[in-house]
Amino acid sequence: MRYSNNFLGLICDDVPASTRYYTEVLGFEVNQEASIPGYYSQFVTKDGAMFALVGGFGIEQELDQKFDTALEVEDVDAVFVEWQEKGVELVTPVIEMPFGRTFLARTPDNHVLRVLQPAM
Repeated sequence: MRYSNNFLGLICDDVPASTRYYTEVLGFEVNQEASIPGYYSQFVTKDGAMFALVGGFGIEQELDQKFDTALEVEDVDAVFVEWQEKGVELVTPVIEMPFGRTFLARTPDNHVLRVLQPAM
């Protein structure tokens, strides 16, 4: 299995306020198609990488980390089953989000990784 990393999410307590800062002060542009107003703001980037502000989904607020990074895969369901069979601690089931199909897994070092099959 090959993984790539093209997603960085910053966990925020107040996504609307943080979005205003990133757009009004820093000059970022929100990707409206991929965002969930008030909960998830994904920005337009030059190279197609995903950069977002994340909050309000519940589990992200409980992770005890201030970032959300994703390993991009071609078949998220296959990786989920493979990792489940290997005994990986799976934090969430595979879920459908505007940005793609995804799940979270915890490593022995207590890092939480997102596995992502981006929306086409």
